[in-house]
Amino acid sequence: MTPVFDAVDSQWVLLLAAIALIVLASRLIFRILSVGLGPMLGILAIVLGLQYLFGIPPKQLWFEVSHLPQMAMKLWQSLT
Repeated sequence: MTPVFDAVDSQWVLLLAAIALIVLASRLIFRILSVGLGPMLGILAIVLGLQYLFGIPPKQLWFEVSHLPQMAMKLWQSLT
């Protein structure tokens, strides 16, 4: 069975497909970063502020965030 496009080199097709993929992926990443850059900078400012102003490491902050639902349930049960 012969390829449909014998005259076209498969390396050129692969190169063009790779270039198209890079262009589309970079546009997607740029759109994601342009939309999410503000919140990301805010999170970074909070984490750095807690770390350098209060000495709270990011690991401890992540522990508190991951246990937030349990703490909220305990607070809710203590109020009712």
